[in-house]
Amino acid sequence: MKVRKEQKRLLAAEIGGAILQGDYRPGEWLRQIDLEEAFAAKRFDVRSALTQLAASGMVTHVENRGYRVAQPDYNVVREILAIRSLLEVEAATQALPNIGPTELDDIKRAQQAFEDAVARGSKADQANTNAAFHDEIYRHAPNQTLAKLVVEIRNRARPGPIALWPSYAELQRSAAHHVEIVDAIEARDLHALLKAVRRHILESGANYPAGDGHPIGHRSAD
Repeated sequence: MKVRKEQKRLLAAEIGGAILQGDYRPGEWLRQIDLEEAFAAKRFDVRSALTQLAASGMVTHVENRGYRVAQPDYNVVREILAIRSLLEVEAATQALPNIGPTELDDIKRAQQAFEDAVARGSKADQANTNAAFHDEIYRHAPNQTLAKLVVEIRNRARPGPIALWPSYAELQRSAAHHVEIVDAIEARDLHALLKAVRRHILESGANYPAGDGHPIGHRSAD
């Protein structure tokens, strides 16, 4: 019975990962028969996985019609970003005392990976390396439940299946934010670190839908 439950959770993660990678777009209907074939799964397990994804907000269940990839509610996006700011500030606060020279080198490599993706990578590369940069920092927080919750909230806050920057200038803005975060960590300056983390979340072009304006606004992170 335990093995059965693990298989269901894994299938939900696989389908969710495909959504985040852009294989299924916002508003697209998810036909169970297609998912059975794509993921070599039984109908019962596909239905269970979709139920889990609906509970997480990644897909929407429409009665008598089925499931579709969730379309962003921009008011909810704004609210989630405010929550994300609180969580990531706490995660950064917890992580900083546990980041030494070796850990800092790993963070710098993650920062460089994002910059490389900005220069020559695909949209998925940019989204994944951006997330990996933050995860490399927050994994040093003693409260790993908090670190995992940051990832869950970040995924829920995305206005699309993967983080998309509306312009190259916005990509460069995010890269500059990463530099500020790394510099603050290297200086052991908690105030500067938290200010940089807030700014990155609340001002990043990847965190708001095109044409909607910044969800929280370009307000001061002080």
